[in-house]
Amino acid sequence: MVLDVKAREYKVPKNIIGIDIGQTLTKCAYLKNDEILLLIKPTNDTIDDIIKEIKNSSENINVIHFTGGKAYKIYKEYEKEYESIILDEFEANINGMNFLYKIRKKKDFLNSLVVSIGTGTSIVLKSTHIQHLGGSAMGGGTFMAIVKLLYGLDDYNTIMDLANKGDRYNVDLKVSDIYVEEDARIKDYFRAFTAASLGKIYASSDITVLRKEDIITSLLGIIGENIGLIATLFAEIHGVPEIIFCGGLLMNNKILKHMLTLMAKSKKKDAVFLKNSEFAGALGALLS
Repeated sequence: MVLDVKAREYKVPKNIIGIDIGQTLTKCAYLKNDEILLLIKPTNDTIDDIIKEIKNSSENINVIHFTGGKAYKIYKEYEKEYESIILDEFEANINGMNFLYKIRKKKDFLNSLVVSIGTGTSIVLKSTHIQHLGGSAMGGGTFMAIVKLLYGLDDYNTIMDLANKGDRYNVDLKVSDIYVEEDARIKDYFRAFTAASLGKIYASSDITVLRKEDIITSLLGIIGENIGLIATLFAEIHGVPEIIFCGGLLMNNKILKHMLTLMAKSKKKDAVFLKNSEFAGALGALLS
């Protein structure tokens, strides 16, 4: 994959690989012929093969900048062979997001919340300094694990194809399912909110007719609404106007993006999704 920007405009180094090694995915960024190339692989692939693939593509590489939660042991192995450093993953991610923001928005970002939804979820405040606020144990790891337990599926794209065919409100209970239309105690916009994820299943007389597509879409709702709630609360507490969402679980995931957008809008915050944001850590490592 090629990042749609001319690298010479941003002084991208020619001899460095930026590698972000997460629990599930390994992301790489490097320069070739004035183009920034982006590579993503499962973390269980051998790093030797990944680096050989990159070096065969770009012969100038002699420095590796590592980041990510699973990077330390691999960094210790490769520092004997390459000039290498290991970077704080939150700082690398913010630096990469700033680079992408500058490309897409033509300005630096400041006073924003960065919510990275990978295997789990981290929340970082970018103001005059970088502050890791916390996060959630919910994320892509939760989603993929539950789908695997229920249906034996582990291919992300196959799962997302099913999700796109689902209707979560065949199994989720909305507020409007509880309060009749004539009941003026509930505001109209609130009726569309989820009262209980999977709440209709309890009252169902025949659970054998449940569609996996609906269950999978509901799982995205459970994760998205909870992450969205936590993120918007942090945004309110710290007085930031926009929430930048990134991470692997957002790849090809219009459903989750839509949910997070609605959650942000309900608190009068802007939800921002930047193209190639899953590579923010690798880009931040490359540029550090």
